[in-house]
Amino acid sequence: ILGIVLSTVYASYTGTFRLIRESEYDAEIYGMARCALDRMARDLQSTAVWRQGFLFRAKSYSLGKRDFVRLTFRAASHVAFGDQDVPGGISVIEYRIEEGTEKEGYRLVRSDSLYRDPDKEEPDRGGYPLCERIESLTYAFADEAGKEYDMWDSGGEIEKQKKKAPAEVLIRLSLVNPANPERPYLFMTRVRIPFNRLEAP
Repeated sequence: ILGIVLSTVYASYTGTFRLIRESEYDAEIYGMARCALDRMARDLQSTAVWRQGFLFRAKSYSLGKRDFVRLTFRAASHVAFGDQDVPGGISVIEYRIEEGTEKEGYRLVRSDSLYRDPDKEEPDRGGYPLCERIESLTYAFADEAGKEYDMWDSGGEIEKQKKKAPAEVLIRLSLVNPANPERPYLFMTRVRIPFNRLEAP
């Protein structure tokens, strides 16, 4: 009888602990995604003109067997980490995906430089991790008329994109779900860029 009682109690306790672990993981994932999307939204909404034009580029690249997008733009959202850093200004913001430090997924890295010229220098290798355990990160860019593009290049040949930033950016972020790899955690936000061209609407 004692063995039956103990096995029942043990089963209930292990089930409870499993639910607690899953709830803690869910809370961590949702918190991490919320912080990442909030930071990206703030940066995009601060997109700024520089020397009579906008810099806004989305360029695809391969990492392992996956394709990702490197997002580079100028914005008035410089983050100063120390007393020696300039507290504000229009900086080059870059979002890129790297191999993750976790066993599963990739990580999102944000870099921020007041002085780098992306037209003359190599892509930034610095920055700080913003989000781990990424399954995928995709963007869609819309012009003032609402037409969507997979990529954006303010220095390219597409007339609607020349010297402009997109009017709106759709971000789709999915994070690894170890309990069910076929159903990753999905997050999405749409960011309106209020000042995206030189001339007034």
